[in-house]
Amino acid sequence: MRIELIKKGGLPLSFAVLITAGTLLLMLPGVCTRELPLIDAFFTATSAVCLNGLATVPACEFTFFGQLIILLLIQLGCFGILSLSAMILLLAGRGLSFNNTLIMYNLNDRFSLAGTESLLRTIITYTFITEGVGVILMLPGFIFQGFGILKSLWLAVFYAVGSFCNAGIGPLPGDIAQAGRYIQCVSLALIFLGGLGVYTIYDLLMTVKKGKKHRIRLHSKIVLTCCAILITFGTLILYLLSLTPTGSDLALFDAFYLSITSRTAGYSTVDLVELPTACLTLIIVLMLIGGSPGSTAGGLKTTTIAVVFSALLSSFRGDNAVIIGGRTIPLRTVLRAFTITVIFILFAVFGGLLLSAFSPQLSDRQCFFEVSSALGGTGLDAGGITPQLTSGCKLLVAFFMFLGRVGPLTVILFFVGREKPAVLHYPEERVIVG
Repeated sequence: MRIELIKKGGLPLSFAVLITAGTLLLMLPGVCTRELPLIDAFFTATSAVCLNGLATVPACEFTFFGQLIILLLIQLGCFGILSLSAMILLLAGRGLSFNNTLIMYNLNDRFSLAGTESLLRTIITYTFITEGVGVILMLPGFIFQGFGILKSLWLAVFYAVGSFCNAGIGPLPGDIAQAGRYIQCVSLALIFLGGLGVYTIYDLLMTVKKGKKHRIRLHSKIVLTCCAILITFGTLILYLLSLTPTGSDLALFDAFYLSITSRTAGYSTVDLVELPTACLTLIIVLMLIGGSPGSTAGGLKTTTIAVVFSALLSSFRGDNAVIIGGRTIPLRTVLRAFTITVIFILFAVFGGLLLSAFSPQLSDRQCFFEVSSALGGTGLDAGGITPQLTSGCKLLVAFFMFLGRVGPLTVILFFVGREKPAVLHYPEERVIVG
């Protein structure tokens, strides 16, 4: 019954209710240092709940009470994404019911959790422990910068939660770029852990605990391989593309930081408007790819891209099956990966064209960057585009933030349970393509 409710619209509805509640709270007196229009309150709540980071009003202009509301919305949005992603992975198993002993067994034979409640407790524990460690590590960095103990504690809490949740929102003017390299390194580690996914982390912990007795799953291997490739090549290409006469040369650390945050969080150590067009184009691609399943990151997800890329390689080689790591990927998984990719790209193109039509003051590149940032759940803003938008365009971008967060999950839920046993096998007939 609980799953049927989610499949019938409970997933978008739960986020809509949280966004509405957040909007009403942000409209209370004493929340912002200036008068906050309804559209900006709604946009801020949507960005926080969807773990995006785009902002029409910087977080530094909110009072402590307002920042606390934003932080709570981020944390609740994080729990919602992680738990709903977990439920989807559970539903992806064959013959699943929500009886306690059957849930995790059908997901993977290496899990020993005993039901949804245990799964959610594990997610919450993992989240709080990781964020807590982040706060402890960040606190000395802010203290050494002269913020004072209480202020440093608040900044450490906000940036630890914001980094792990891949929210990209921060209370400092200029955001994480104003923090030192030490804090940026801690933030980067939290962003990576938040975008890696609960199941990959669990798999790695089990490998450390049991050693050779535990066989790391193909899912985790794909996630780790994709992350390594995207981070390595993203860093090198961003660094090389920035070495242009018209662009601002990126330090290697800034390129490394940007290659990770472009796929997950909206923090940036540099002003993106100073980067050349080639760098911004690559960032758009990284934003659309996103993080990994079962994580706080948005986008297409690394495993989706891996399956699509492997299918293309198999097609070029003339293979009749998609094989990754010595395992055959089911055809239904390949079809889902292509479906999600095509839908996501169409959303990005349609959104960019729509925003361009209603924002003539913005270039096409700025429009596509803004929509990709919203749709990919990244929250990067190249040149302060978001605050310049009209009320109608703010609603449009907020819609794409919401769509980018719940859209891919809803598409997967649409397919879950719709697989029909093959009763009839029709004869094959070739069709000329290309």
